[in-house]
Amino acid sequence: MQIIHLDDSDDIISICDRLTWAGEQQALLVLPEDGGVLREGLDLVRLRRFADRQRLEVGLVTPDVPITRQARAIGLPIFPSVEIAETSRRGWWRGRKRSERVGLPTVGDGEWEQFFEERPSPRLDTADRQEMNRRLAPKSTLRLWLVRYAAIFLFCLTLAILYASFTYAVPGATIILQPETEIVQVERAVIADPAVAAVDYALNTVPARLLTATESWQTSVATTGAVELPDAPARGTVLFVNQLAQSVTIPAGTRVSTSDGSSITFQTLEEVVLAGAVGSTAEVGVIAEEPGPQGNVAANLVNRVQGSLDLQVEVRNLAAMDGGAVRATAAVSPEDQERLRAQALQFLQAVALANMEAQLTEREFISKDTIRVVNVLDETFSHDVGEQTAELTLVMRAELEGTAVDTTVASGLAFDSLGQAVPDGFTLVPDSIRFSSGNVVAVDESGRVTFSMIGEGVVAANLALDGPITAVTGQSPETAAAYLYQNLPLRAAPTLDIWPLWFDRVPYLTTRIQTEIEP
Repeated sequence: MQIIHLDDSDDIISICDRLTWAGEQQALLVLPEDGGVLREGLDLVRLRRFADRQRLEVGLVTPDVPITRQARAIGLPIFPSVEIAETSRRGWWRGRKRSERVGLPTVGDGEWEQFFEERPSPRLDTADRQEMNRRLAPKSTLRLWLVRYAAIFLFCLTLAILYASFTYAVPGATIILQPETEIVQVERAVIADPAVAAVDYALNTVPARLLTATESWQTSVATTGAVELPDAPARGTVLFVNQLAQSVTIPAGTRVSTSDGSSITFQTLEEVVLAGAVGSTAEVGVIAEEPGPQGNVAANLVNRVQGSLDLQVEVRNLAAMDGGAVRATAAVSPEDQERLRAQALQFLQAVALANMEAQLTEREFISKDTIRVVNVLDETFSHDVGEQTAELTLVMRAELEGTAVDTTVASGLAFDSLGQAVPDGFTLVPDSIRFSSGNVVAVDESGRVTFSMIGEGVVAANLALDGPITAVTGQSPETAAAYLYQNLPLRAAPTLDIWPLWFDRVPYLTTRIQTEIEP
């Protein structure tokens, strides 16, 4: 068995010549890795016909699946390796009949040469003949080298195009920019008027809603006034003088008094007896009937005896009476009533505010400064001014009104002022806008509320990105970040996220660059 190794330069003619030169009845053709010329089914048929004419037994060694399938279809033995072919070469052609040769009629073995000389194969059509003539035509060496170099050039050109396409089209980048920012705050006086139906930007008025409530409250305060009450009676001694020649008994409790118009009355504390002689005397202690300093009378002012003893004896206080005193006691003062009234009104306003807040919608607010008493229906104090008491109580019932303001409508005025306060070259960041109501400035009797509306937001510098982004294409990330930070109003150096990670350049195409702005 002759083993013939083929290469890519062999065609069907050279293969047939090499089989003829081998001079063996069995030949094993080792095909190149890609199959060579025998990848064409027509050349396999021509090889089989040539082998049949020459009475040769030809086998093929190739792992190529398409060639294996076509060769087996026309009856050519196929082996995966030379070793396997040598091991089984005794039986590799057995089982195939002569009549199964491809494209050949059934004739005797001695008639093959005459048959092929007299008539062509009936299986070879016009297209097959044209392909056969093209393959059998010899090619010049120059043409073969030109074809090879052209193929190499096209291969390199294709690689270059693929590399350039990948470099320009595949890489992507995301540039995160942080523009310069400022905080802008404005305050605008707004009038909430229940009589207005629409917003008036010129007059700074917005619609409002009146809420009414009737509330009652009872509260108490400690009194701060004071009154003086008698605390102790005046005491002293009086001298009784007998006017009769007989003895006189003066019982305890005998009443004596002054005669100067004040009529301060004292009572004796014990019984005394005057001797039966005119001018006899006796002293006895007395105490004022009413406590207080009014009993502290001067000497010789107590000179009258009340009752029947007035004609029998005389009386004098040789010394002044003393010991009469007063004590201060808590009482109601006018200030206490005013303080209690103000406290009750505050409680009523707080209760009314809580009840009115329950009537508000989601977009409304009401300030405690807008709650006002429009009518006091009842006001009852437990004590009058000057009455002695340690605690004063007030029960009050009143009608109150409050003004509810729609914050959304009022925010429109603040937003208008906020937009006018944005500096040139900056843009207001929508998510940063905040509105809040300030202090209530005034509330009138008709329910008009003047208050301040505060608007606050962050403004970010406008970034013109077309030119700078084009300028950094193809640059290293460090160079691109430095250039953008220098040429754009940024508060921090930009961050570049490039894909794939090993690509160390900003993409060459601006369409592959995305920008994210984080104000």
